[in-house]
Amino acid sequence: MITLLVLLAVLPAPRAVELWPQGAPNAKGTSVEDRPAVTPYLPAPGTGTGAAMLVLPGGGFTRRCEDHEGVLVAEWLRAHGIAAFLVRYRVVPIGTLKDALGDVHRAVRTVRARAAEWGVAPDRIGAVGFSAGSFLAHQVALRPQAANPSAADPVDRVSSRPDFIALAYGASSSANPGVRGLAAEGLTAEEAATILTPTAEEIAAAPPVFFYGTSEDAGLTGNMTDLYLRLLKAGRSAEAHFFAYGEHGTGFALGDPLLGSWPELLRSWLRTNGFLAGAARVAVRGRVTVDGEPLPRGTVVLTPKGDAGAPAVVAYVFGTSEKAGEFALRAERGPTPGRYTVEVRQDATRWISNSRDPVQLKLQQKLRDGGTLSADEVAEWIASARAKDFSASLDGQRVFARRRPADKAPIEVEIRPGAENRIDLEVRSR
Repeated sequence: MITLLVLLAVLPAPRAVELWPQGAPNAKGTSVEDRPAVTPYLPAPGTGTGAAMLVLPGGGFTRRCEDHEGVLVAEWLRAHGIAAFLVRYRVVPIGTLKDALGDVHRAVRTVRARAAEWGVAPDRIGAVGFSAGSFLAHQVALRPQAANPSAADPVDRVSSRPDFIALAYGASSSANPGVRGLAAEGLTAEEAATILTPTAEEIAAAPPVFFYGTSEDAGLTGNMTDLYLRLLKAGRSAEAHFFAYGEHGTGFALGDPLLGSWPELLRSWLRTNGFLAGAARVAVRGRVTVDGEPLPRGTVVLTPKGDAGAPAVVAYVFGTSEKAGEFALRAERGPTPGRYTVEVRQDATRWISNSRDPVQLKLQQKLRDGGTLSADEVAEWIASARAKDFSASLDGQRVFARRRPADKAPIEVEIRPGAENRIDLEVRSR
């Protein structure tokens, strides 16, 4: 709380920026609620990551909960180096659901068009929505308005597609009575029939999605799990955190010892996916030996030095490669260029992956091909299993932060752009 109060005292008070200074389309009046806007909450100079998130409060489409699902969220984001833009979208009956969607499309485009002015990267603009705001966020993400390079208005020259979205207790489904009851407001019959269920083509083009919900809020969590499973089936990037208890409308649940962990899970997701760092990620591969022997099973943890937004990277050694102790990370999961401290964690001293077991590979392939194992083959498999030692090989995980116990300096590596970036590590326990 002290940190937040100091932050509020140092940073200028946010001021709303109207999305259509000359008047919004279909506006019925001139009150504040007839004038859609974004309110920028920008990080203190030198603390920004370049990432931005539009904040879409919920409220059943008839109001906006701008305190716990708005200002508190925006302040938390900017305190962590993420520029936040609180969206004032129109609510029923001042506007229609279609108007609200248009306001959010315009909000994304406005932030992208003015990215340089606000110190954000135009390709790292996301949105976090709550309940009704979650519905708006994912609708805009799945059905964006394309850029029109020849438009007279510079805002229309950029796309309204968010680069990532976070959905809190809300998504689209015909089972959602709030959406179903308002779907006809301002929509054509075709739009009303299709708005509740994204098409396969729309799912296939979805940006990365983060989900938060609770089992106690079963209806909306069910809607989210439906969308989550569709994204997974389409091979899209999605991460979900569904807690057992928690009423609808918790916001960031700041101060809750359990639900209050989800904003940090969201930040870790943003960092792991590279949204908090501007540099392009690179592929990394290497090999680890412990006391002269290949690491049979464990991890290699790369922690960035100096750049708080750079992704921490973990490479797993599973014993699945042709050469023991090998690991590899594709560029999309690799580190960004810079210096990293390295930690080797050993999970076993003896291990062979099922994918490297010759007897198991041979017999399972026969089963996959539709064959039946003979009595001799079953006996061979049983004998092979009995010959193995499945007992634990370690009393606890072994952690190597230095190459040798007597070394004072930690293990460090330099990741370079455009280089092979091979990391071969030899660590010793004595």
